[in-house]
Amino acid sequence: MEKIVILTGAGISAESGLATFRDEGGLWAAHRIEDVATPEAFERDPDLVHRFYNARRAQAARVAPNAAHRALARLQERHGGEVVLVTQNVDALHEAAGSRAVMHMHGTLAGALCARCEARWPAPLVMSTQDACPVCGAKATRPDIVWFGEMPHGMEAIWTH
Repeated sequence: MEKIVILTGAGISAESGLATFRDEGGLWAAHRIEDVATPEAFERDPDLVHRFYNARRAQAARVAPNAAHRALARLQERHGGEVVLVTQNVDALHEAAGSRAVMHMHGTLAGALCARCEARWPAPLVMSTQDACPVCGAKATRPDIVWFGEMPHGMEAIWTH
């Protein structure tokens, strides 16, 4: 095979200890989607949304890639053809395991996004409503996560692979 395309989801990171969103007792059991994962939620209560994603970043910083993440990184390294790794996960465990050019369908906890000018930059561990965009200066910094009601920004790149 010249090209292998792999799609991963919450199960791979759950093995590392990250809470999933949809499982029984998952994140959506404790938080309403409408309160933390929509543009309207961010407009209504940006402090709550930042607290939710700050907690996700803190949790992700405490875990390590597992055997599946490492196996996919080895496959990508050793395969003679192209291995395209697409994930629905917002953590960086694939990258921490050594995978390259991971395509994040739903954004990434490691990124910040300006809601005004759409600039992107690495997110600090803790984000707040007081953070200003490094490009336009607006206090419109949000997590670089694709929320419900938004179109994933990387879909064009995924389709062309």
